[in-house]
Amino acid sequence: MKIQLLTSLVLVCLYSFNAHADENPLSQFIDNAEYELDITGTGYFKAPTSSTADGDDAAFLGRFTVKSQSYLTDNLSTGFSLYGAYSSQKHAYSGAFRNPAHRARQPRTVDFNTAWLRYEADNFEIILGKDYIEMGLSELYSPVDRFGLYNLTNPSQTYKMGVWQAGIDFFIGDDTLTFKVMPVHEKSLIPSNHSRWLGNTDDPEFTALAAVYDIQESYRPVRIENVGYLLQYKGSRAGYDFFGLVHHGPSIYPTLQQGTATNQRNKVDPLATSVAAGILKVIDEWKLYSEVIYQYTDSNRDEDFIRYAVGVSYSDNVLANILGLSQINTTLQWSGDESVDAEDSNQVDTRSRESRPLRNSVLGKVEIEHNHKWGYFFSASHNIEGDFGLFGGAEYKPNDNLTFRLEGAFFDGADNTHFGRWEDNDYLRLRTIYKF
Repeated sequence: MKIQLLTSLVLVCLYSFNAHADENPLSQFIDNAEYELDITGTGYFKAPTSSTADGDDAAFLGRFTVKSQSYLTDNLSTGFSLYGAYSSQKHAYSGAFRNPAHRARQPRTVDFNTAWLRYEADNFEIILGKDYIEMGLSELYSPVDRFGLYNLTNPSQTYKMGVWQAGIDFFIGDDTLTFKVMPVHEKSLIPSNHSRWLGNTDDPEFTALAAVYDIQESYRPVRIENVGYLLQYKGSRAGYDFFGLVHHGPSIYPTLQQGTATNQRNKVDPLATSVAAGILKVIDEWKLYSEVIYQYTDSNRDEDFIRYAVGVSYSDNVLANILGLSQINTTLQWSGDESVDAEDSNQVDTRSRESRPLRNSVLGKVEIEHNHKWGYFFSASHNIEGDFGLFGGAEYKPNDNLTFRLEGAFFDGADNTHFGRWEDNDYLRLRTIYKF
């Protein structure tokens, strides 16, 4: 659907539906609007190795977001999240508004993160349009949270993106049964060819390749066999949360298939069935959680594999108060990835393994709440392949609307590993977020 037609339909709805709560929908949009200004300045300590990458020592990113919603009737509502962005990095943003058939993996300068229509009843809820999809229970990294979309043009500062979908939630006591249909094959957005975050393979989704290929993106047309289907049951009981889900559709992890030329490869998201489950248990100050997902690929177009996470989190007030702090939260997690069955090498040139992040990694994070204004964090991720990333920062909130963050990161490892490919990207960042 063209953006002009969608806009026209929304305007017709706004002026044709009965007012909700004695206020017309357009006035509700204005009254309910929330704004956020996110300004970031990043300084890099090294020049990138690649001669084609943007070699600026400093980068600026400004992002303005407005979101709102309005009731068209007592049961029917509509809402959106719209952003505008500017980056000093080459080709980071371009143009305005992505339609469902858009194929470039470059974010727009102005675009909708979400644009949805929702019907609410006593026992169920229906949503149509573009909205976020978030899954999983893990505190640091969730291998199950793979059905949504993200702006990953700067992997150290990501943003959520909505997915075109039609979905229904059935409410069963404290539990929810969800079914979603995702008719359009979409992909998360990735660094451009001029980005210092591109990596050594000239494709940021693969940490290692046998050669430098001419890689062509492949998208699946809108046909019944390419539609994504997601069914999830999630619930809560005294002291714990749980979920189970099944999905069939294009996988988030691409493979490479032989192209028409010797050095050409087609990047394909194979169709696959995924089954996942997870549980989180709360015991006093402790949280224990685990989740697992198994992917079985259609026609052996990729290897079958299991990804899982096991973690523990502890919230401390006693030691924190002795040290003059409010709270200390410590989280430790293991992220694993195991291949189960090999791909068909006659159909697949490169399996998805090198595109699956944080395989067999230890992750840790310490969050310190000094008081209601000051906070600090330290985190690390170490892959058994030998690469690691270290992160730290401080946050100052003079009031509920304004936040200042000072963040830094250090990367190390071989250039064919997840963090090692960013060894030139150690940074110090000042980020200001103002909400009004």
